Amino acid sequence: MNLLSLKNRKVSLLLISTCLLFFSFNSIVNNNDPFLTICKKADGYYSYSYTDVTYARNWGGFKRYVSISNKLVINTSKGVENYAFLNLTDFESNHLEKIKVRTLKADGSIVNLDSSLVFKRDNKKKKFGEIKYPIPGVEPGDTIETSYVYYEGLSKTDLKNYVSLHAELPSLNSQYSVKAHPEMMMRYKSYNGFPEPSVVSNDSIIYAQFSMDKLEGIEKNEYNCLPCEKPYLYYSLDERGSELRTWKDVYNEEFNYVTQPFALDYDRISYYKRWKRRVIGKAKDSSKFYKFKLLYTEALKNFKMEPAKANELIKSSGYFLKEKRFDPLSIKRFYRQILEDLEIDYWAVFGRTKRLGSISKHYIRKGEFDHVFYAYEDENEKLVFLYPHEDFFQYQINEVPTSIYNTDVILVKPYLTKKRKKKDKFISRDLEVAKADSVSIKFVKMPGMNPNVNYMYQIVSGKVDVEKKETTYKSRFKLSGGLSTELRSFYGMLNKNEEASKFYNTLSEIQGIDTTLDIDTVIKVSLNGKKPFVFKINSEGKLNNAVTFINDSLISVSIDKLLNHNQIEDASNSMELSSYLDYGYSDLLTYYINFPSDIEVLGKSNSDLKFKNNFGEYSFEFKKTKNKQIRLKSEYKILKDLIPYDKREEIKLLNEKVKEIKNKRFVIKLKKIKS
Repeated sequence: MNLLSLKNRKVSLLLISTCLLFFSFNSIVNNNDPFLTICKKADGYYSYSYTDVTYARNWGGFKRYVSISNKLVINTSKGVENYAFLNLTDFESNHLEKIKVRTLKADGSIVNLDSSLVFKRDNKKKKFGEIKYPIPGVEPGDTIETSYVYYEGLSKTDLKNYVSLHAELPSLNSQYSVKAHPEMMMRYKSYNGFPEPSVVSNDSIIYAQFSMDKLEGIEKNEYNCLPCEKPYLYYSLDERGSELRTWKDVYNEEFNYVTQPFALDYDRISYYKRWKRRVIGKAKDSSKFYKFKLLYTEALKNFKMEPAKANELIKSSGYFLKEKRFDPLSIKRFYRQILEDLEIDYWAVFGRTKRLGSISKHYIRKGEFDHVFYAYEDENEKLVFLYPHEDFFQYQINEVPTSIYNTDVILVKPYLTKKRKKKDKFISRDLEVAKADSVSIKFVKMPGMNPNVNYMYQIVSGKVDVEKKETTYKSRFKLSGGLSTELRSFYGMLNKNEEASKFYNTLSEIQGIDTTLDIDTVIKVSLNGKKPFVFKINSEGKLNNAVTFINDSLISVSIDKLLNHNQIEDASNSMELSSYLDYGYSDLLTYYINFPSDIEVLGKSNSDLKFKNNFGEYSFEFKKTKNKQIRLKSEYKILKDLIPYDKREEIKLLNEKVKEIKNKRFVIKLKKIKS
């Protein structure tokens, strides 16, 4: 190759890019542009925000260099508080090549950030953590210029990315560019109106620039799905001349590799066979599905889950059975082994979390599946899902993470014309993974349980003691469907993760926690292992702050303390993003409060309420049910799992009804006890 020609082409490319940036930027910025008004009313805005990514070969793999460059104008004091920081992930901070940050003051002076202060450490061997460093001297009207470059090593399968140019603050011009060696080829697909890129491809370079102008800032919350609504793009790099990815590739690369059991330890293999015979026992003549449930239940009840260990990655199922524990990888291999041993025909299931956007059925993208599990048809030809356990949570049969409720998934299995051979079932001493030659596929939608199945229901029976001035209670708490899965998963994570547990304990101390129901004793805990996985907790304790004594005969009941519903937060008015919930649900609370003598409810008028709109329901009832007892019943219900941003007012109205009831207080008069 002519080096002078290569140099001239690179210079030409640089000049073309610079000219394009100059003219596009000048066409954006004019004083009469209404978008400038939006920018100036915000806490800050980007004059420009550029990300340039370069892929280079490196010792049999690849290296990716990411260059970040932006200019941020700060408008308000709130903008200083929220955005005058250098923010780096722990990975970025440990893989930096260069960095430069400076503040352009409104008076024309320049303040440079001393990066040696940002990266100061006592021990050079110790890695940096996440960095959020305040940029000094920033005031409203100033501009922060930031540029830095970091790198990462990649394998051939990691040459890909999802590109969204949106940020919290408005941007006059945002760009993302990709550069690669001409031996590579680039495939991409844009979604939701993402503009087509400017592309240069010749014998010296591949260069693509994706650009969007006048982007309004986006406030996100946990329920938003940016790829569902806003423009984004996916690209991947492959060897030039390579074929399009197929579902066979997905099965071999993203399922076979992580689920095929090992056959390297003959002693442990014989232990697995003995264990299987013992568990099946007298049921050896029963159906293969009954045998599977016996083996599954034995592992579920009697084996612990722990994080994977590097020195156990190639151990056989027999090894883990002997140790009476599994990890998230070995349990996948174990499930596959017993399914195949029992000759139960199964699919590999590939899913994607709802709020990451939908699966592309025809452009089969690398790395888009964050859920890989099993499905099979039972004796009644009903589809059954088998989700492998996590290191802190054990899923029941047909129980899956709530994040894939009501999403499209892909079912894939090898197309077989004859029975599998042993070498096609195991990874043997050659460490070769058996690969499918062809596969069959089908697309299905995961179930999305409705509010009648996804519910939490708590009944509290309180007993008022006038002499001790306290109220004790007994409670029955029942969760079903997604609420059962989420609560059990959350507490499982806290029990297994000491750091997370400390974090939530600290958060509770800072923010305070609701101690209305102060639990003294948990009497009983039970779980129904069949869908919808009803989870029950019976407990008793003291009822604090809700029932208070005005004097010996007058008692105040504060509804605000008793009602603690799992409400959907009101969406911000500045956010044009819909809310994608995992599921609709109902939350029902019933309190029975028993008094030592006959009672009279003072001032009770128009306390009951019923409200319903297209997205939710709320009802409240306060009633004297016996001479010595009152009952209050409150139910909050979300009917749909998608709430469009232009309908958020309906959720606000729903929450206002709850607030209206929580502001009520009832006074109970105790009648004199006859002597």
